[in-house]
Amino acid sequence: MLLALARAHADYSWRDMAAVLRSLRVELAGRDHLVGQAIDEAVAPLLTACLRLVRRRASIPPGPPVRDTAAAVVAALEAVPIAAAGRAPHDVTLTERAVRGVLGLPSAAPRSGA
Repeated sequence: MLLALARAHADYSWRDMAAVLRSLRVELAGRDHLVGQAIDEAVAPLLTACLRLVRRRASIPPGPPVRDTAAAVVAALEAVPIAAAGRAPHDVTLTERAVRGVLGLPSAAPRSGA
């Protein structure tokens, strides 16, 4: 589920509303600002979903605490598409790879076109 989320989020992150949210989140991160607080609240369900999925740990090897792992997954979901600057399909492939790395999962077999 987390890998499917990684692929979908990379695709989603370049839509207009996601781009606005991403820009505001980068600009207002860690600041005592009403818009920044609202964005944190909007992103909270993503962190909660990741927490729930990491807690299951069915195929995730033992590692850092669940909260830290989930926060790192969210960070990868947000940062890698920015770094890959929407260069599809590589943005999706790299986001999945980053999440695999955070989770301590082995590399996937290469997909065609990636």
